[in-house]
Amino acid sequence: MGRNILFVSKYPEIVQEFLDAMRDKDAVVDTASNGKEATEMLQNKEYQIVVTGLVLDFFNGEKLVTYVNKAFPNTICIIYTTTISAPQLHFFMNKRDVFRVFLRPVDFRKEFYQAIEDAFLYYEVRVKNEKEAEEYREASARYQRGIETLKRKLQLQKVARERILTYMERLMEISLDEYASRLSAEGKRQLKGLERDVAGLCLKESRNPAENLARAQKAVEQIQKIGGR
Repeated sequence: MGRNILFVSKYPEIVQEFLDAMRDKDAVVDTASNGKEATEMLQNKEYQIVVTGLVLDFFNGEKLVTYVNKAFPNTICIIYTTTISAPQLHFFMNKRDVFRVFLRPVDFRKEFYQAIEDAFLYYEVRVKNEKEAEEYREASARYQRGIETLKRKLQLQKVARERILTYMERLMEISLDEYASRLSAEGKRQLKGLERDVAGLCLKESRNPAENLARAQKAVEQIQKIGGR
């Protein structure tokens, strides 16, 4: 990507003065004579820097800077003007994203050109920060999608376990009717509780499945004793 500057001024002599100063510099300079023309050029080409006066036709430099800040937030704005009040300066430096403000007359070859070089570097920092921020947002979004997927899977597992446990509890009722009719109410209660424990242990997730299996086996042995098997 080239180093592109858009210079905006209604005065041809100022435009020529800037072009002369930038003639042997490593930058491509396009010019616009008013705010409307500048916005059209910005829509058709990427500019790292916009240098503008405040007095422009169609809409002034302040409106142009506002437009650039909103539509092209990485683009660096530099203002030159013959006069500016303290409140205006405060507005541009604090309420608008303006990199530097210069008062004319100014030598475009000296301090002004150094500001342009600094602006190119600042632009690169902004683009890099934006890219890193975008990568972070994408990574965060992927992480969040992963969390949501895991939550859905866990919910499905929970529903499946509940359905299996309900089914097994129904089987318990059948087993009670088949071979435990001779048991007392307390015996039936104990038997049903043990069978529920077996079902729960079989469905329970654990870092040590063998431990659950052993506990389930003990519960089965108790069931067999209660059932007379």
